[in-house]
Amino acid sequence: MDRNYYVCGPMPKKRIAFVANTSWSIYKFRLFLIKRLIDKGFALYVLAPRDAHTIHFEKIPGLTYIELFQFHSKTLSVMQDLRLLRELAAHYRQIRPDCIFHYTIKANIWGSIAAGRAEIPSISVITGLGYAFAGGGWLQASAKILYRWALAKNRETWFLNDDDRQVFLRRKLVRSSKTFILPGEGVDTGAFYPVTTDRVHQRLTFLLIARIIEHKGIREFVQAASLLREKGLAVNLQLLGFFDEGNPVAISQQEVLDWQAKGLINYLGDTDDVSHYIAAADCIVLPSYREGMPLSLLEGASMARALIATDVPGCRQLIRNGINGYLCAKKNGADLAQKMMQFYALPPETRRQMGERGRDFVLQHFTQEIIADIYLQKIALFLGDNQH
Repeated sequence: MDRNYYVCGPMPKKRIAFVANTSWSIYKFRLFLIKRLIDKGFALYVLAPRDAHTIHFEKIPGLTYIELFQFHSKTLSVMQDLRLLRELAAHYRQIRPDCIFHYTIKANIWGSIAAGRAEIPSISVITGLGYAFAGGGWLQASAKILYRWALAKNRETWFLNDDDRQVFLRRKLVRSSKTFILPGEGVDTGAFYPVTTDRVHQRLTFLLIARIIEHKGIREFVQAASLLREKGLAVNLQLLGFFDEGNPVAISQQEVLDWQAKGLINYLGDTDDVSHYIAAADCIVLPSYREGMPLSLLEGASMARALIATDVPGCRQLIRNGINGYLCAKKNGADLAQKMMQFYALPPETRRQMGERGRDFVLQHFTQEIIADIYLQKIALFLGDNQH
């Protein structure tokens, strides 16, 4: 067997493949789903570049990890993309999965084309529109042309919110009959559960969990911090996330450290276990420019924390304004500060009730069990096999 294939346990009949630009993203967002599918008798394949999270896949019975060497998600090169297409096509011909799920733009495009050539049913999951849809340059035009070509080969294309779906429909990138709305990636409500703390005599803590890039609204968060400090409010603004070096809209570590030195924010670093930080916060903030379905807000709501986020696709689906949080204007640090001051002025009991309503909303619509059930139902339809 090739040295890049790691197989644990017997191989059942039906095979499902997950393809993405990082092992981290599959581990972070889809581990529960993968284990659920294995429990149901499927053989699972994960195709992704190797990173620090790959080792987890190599220890799961029933899962095969395949390392992708040609997946360069942050570079723009036709030759590299064609090499990725050939690499994916070779793997698909060898393992012959019964169904393939693609995540992130390069997997959605080149993976869908490779699956079409191999005549294997595939599903593209559009987890967000990202940088490729920001603006109208040659990159954006190219992405749309490639999407239109690739998505035509899919069994279905899934979106995490209807706003993103409508963008693809308006631009005729996909047929309406081949689209589906998946309500997020699912949150582990057992791990992310309400933690009661006495916050009455403490500074209020606002926590932003995100990649450190401009499109997550980091600069607006810092602007709001400055305005709140001018008002003399007893608040603590925290930032948790990793530096996405190489991203066209990355924010440098030095700039973040400068903000911290000025006393505007407190940078907490990066971690896979965010629950401790959410528990210590009063409100989860995400001033993002656009999202698919942000897990940080789902996890915050699951822990009964109020939310403040921009009134943009992905965020607006999770916040009922004034009920479980507040929506603020996009790219507007002053409006973000205003919503944070509104939350600050609320009585502690009202803040608590906001969090409880958010928890109830997650339990009704966004648990990982709900999402896994949707995948299982869809896979049964795709395979024509109702036993699963």
